[in-house]
Amino acid sequence: MMQSLSPRTPRENQLPPELIIRNITRTIGDKILWSNISFSVRRGETIFIRGPSGVGKTLLLRSLACLDPIQTGGSITFEDKTPDQITIPKWRALITYVFQQRIAFRGTPSELYYTAQRFSAQRGRPRGDLPAIIHELGLEQAVLNQPWSELSGGQAQRVQIAVAVALCPSILLLDEPTSSLDVESARRVERVLKNCGAGLIWVSHDPQQPARVGGRVLDLPGGFESLVSTPPASPAVAQPSSLPKSSKKSTVRRQLIPSDDNED
Repeated sequence: MMQSLSPRTPRENQLPPELIIRNITRTIGDKILWSNISFSVRRGETIFIRGPSGVGKTLLLRSLACLDPIQTGGSITFEDKTPDQITIPKWRALITYVFQQRIAFRGTPSELYYTAQRFSAQRGRPRGDLPAIIHELGLEQAVLNQPWSELSGGQAQRVQIAVAVALCPSILLLDEPTSSLDVESARRVERVLKNCGAGLIWVSHDPQQPARVGGRVLDLPGGFESLVSTPPASPAVAQPSSLPKSSKKSTVRRQLIPSDDNED
């Protein structure tokens, strides 16, 4: 039987929250999207963000990734440190945003992955086995050496997720990560993310997805939390570190910032 990506012990499940969001508010002009939102998440936990279109779910993720400012009165901390105390590049290495829209990366996924590892904020950090993750997502290893421009939308979305998981952030910010995928590919993504060991803050419009993955749900704009029963861990996802390492070096992630704002 295959192991999960990151099994957790009972002691680890009792650790205090790592990412803490306190009383954050978002306005656009005179419109208040949501106010005084507070929640927390740590490694291995999942919290889904739900709400009607235009409520600011993407803006919430962008704020947590320090791509949009936290407005006056609120705060976000990771292990009791603010983004400025950690530095923004290191914050984004710890708390990584996976965009919903396709990013116009240059080169190949392998080139992007190696480039990301050379950034000072990424040096000395643990790494997952990118080829193994690619395999678990139902992709051929060849996609790592194909130009991004030649990948289909579904391939590009899965490869972006694989790269983010392989860079081993503490928290993943996921903006509709299965939106362009067929059912089988979406289930593979759910299993990989559920077992990757990172804390997940996951925007989803799929009403059944929280029940499949488990965790908590935060409903915007009110900020009310509810608990979803957690399904048993799937044995279908292999632990990348337990699989044979590829003879080639793995590759991917520079966090590029789209210029347009999305209120969703």
